[in-house]
Amino acid sequence: MGRPEEELFEIQLESIDRELDVDLGGETLEIEFAFSRTGCRGHVRVSIEADSVTTTEIVPVAMSDLHRAFAALAEQTKGWAVEVISGG
Repeated sequence: MGRPEEELFEIQLESIDRELDVDLGGETLEIEFAFSRTGCRGHVRVSIEADSVTTTEIVPVAMSDLHRAFAALAEQTKGWAVEVISGG
């Protein structure tokens, strides 16, 4: 069974930029995503070493990295979840 529509995020690819990374001594690809749903929105940037992916792999690899980051964040913040009890 799917999730209620109000729980789903709209996720959009915002930009892909190539930048020189002085620390790494090479180029990185900075892929930015925007996400939103009722009551929550934000932007997140994923960095990938430019020479580690082909052109056709950039977005899928960034999506995979984004998933892993949010899965780790969800696991790390599991204890933050509370149930709001409505009085009535």
